[in-house]
Amino acid sequence: MAARGKTAPRPGAVVADVPDPHGQLAAIVEHSSDAIFCRTFEGIITTWNAAAARIFGYTASEMLGRSSRSLLPAGAEDEYQGLLARLRRGRVVEHFETERLRKDGQRIRVSLTLSPVYDSDRRLNGFSTIARDITAQRRLGDALVRREAELDDLFEHASVGLVLVSPEGVVLRANRAFTALLERRAEDVVDRPIHSFHPEARVPDELLKRLARRETVIHFATEFHAAKGDVRFVLVDADGHWEKGRLVHTRWFVRDISRRRQLERELLESSDRERRIFAHELHDGLGQQLGGIAYLSNVLRQKLAERSAPEVAAAGRIFDLMRRAIEATRRMARGLSPIAEAPEGLMDALSELAAQTAELRGIRCRMSSRAPALVHDTLVAGHLYRIAQEAVNNAVKHARPRVIVLSLRTTAKRLTLGIVDDGRGIGPLSPRRRGLGLHIMQHRAGLIRGHLEVRPRRPHGTEVVCTVPLPPVDERLCRH
Repeated sequence: MAARGKTAPRPGAVVADVPDPHGQLAAIVEHSSDAIFCRTFEGIITTWNAAAARIFGYTASEMLGRSSRSLLPAGAEDEYQGLLARLRRGRVVEHFETERLRKDGQRIRVSLTLSPVYDSDRRLNGFSTIARDITAQRRLGDALVRREAELDDLFEHASVGLVLVSPEGVVLRANRAFTALLERRAEDVVDRPIHSFHPEARVPDELLKRLARRETVIHFATEFHAAKGDVRFVLVDADGHWEKGRLVHTRWFVRDISRRRQLERELLESSDRERRIFAHELHDGLGQQLGGIAYLSNVLRQKLAERSAPEVAAAGRIFDLMRRAIEATRRMARGLSPIAEAPEGLMDALSELAAQTAELRGIRCRMSSRAPALVHDTLVAGHLYRIAQEAVNNAVKHARPRVIVLSLRTTAKRLTLGIVDDGRGIGPLSPRRRGLGLHIMQHRAGLIRGHLEVRPRRPHGTEVVCTVPLPPVDERLCRH
């Protein structure tokens, strides 16, 4: 230990002459987990505890009376001289992080606390060093920094849009793929409400409510508006990040499916055209030929009846079979193309669907509309009809209703299709409970930029609602 002397005049300074009759100070120094040793300003080591031997690999006999410069790595001399200059001014150096050398040549990271030591005449005669090995902590810290950098890089350069949204719906962070999707700069996206990029604020608001209930959103079809007004069709997967029961933020994974949606729409348009052509051929081609055969078979029956021929009964059966074949052909034609190419075609088709359901299934099924709902887009009309058809079939098959009501309403900006039944109803629909029929309805709704909801109806029953934004009138007329 250092020479004994008077109490140091400065706070934090180590005094060598403090009496320690019970050896407590020596025991503390010797059993400390930190390296503790004293040096002269020439660098000669005067004390060396057990932790110093363990950390630096030198025994006390190897270091006492020798220079401490063997602990300095190459290039550290200037740093060491700077520390000495501060100590000569009586200043304490606390928690200085640097590198030192072990006996085996290994570099280790240490945190140093250096304090001046005074003799009995209050003259500086050296300094004490407390060295803590922080190599493991620094490695862990460096690993965490690298991991954070890697995660930041993955977030920023991911091929899908990644967005962090606050529980209140404000964008906290967005990566390049998402800002490119919106054709905006990051500063024009961050700190703005997520619904400001969506044509209908209620849709992202509903997503946020679901996430706040700890739901996980999977393959949610919706859309965002780019800076130039272009529509971007997307699929959203989202969940919440919770800490101690508190929702910190929600995480949105956004995939651009605009090109896929365009191809699907073109394919369905082509398929619809083919069905309409086939329906016309059935009705006008095969139907007309069957009608001609039925006419001739009826003439034949009448002639055989005039002659009281025994074949008159067979001719009558042929005539009846032909009438049935004609009716079946007409039904097939109507099934392939149930909607007339006119603005009121969807309303008429839904009314026919209700009438057929009531007749064939024995259920009170009707079409309800307060005012004419004209749909100029034949593709929209076709998808809405198929959604209504699927919803009615599902109700009849699973809910055992007594009444089914179809409705169609339009406003200046929105078209709403509703199918309500008074059957057994449904509970909450998790992604695993969504059957093929519901997926098909959702897919059709997405193709026409619609939003589909299936919800329980009180006191019992189910309600299916599909809402579709309407294009401007001139665009609708162009498509007609």
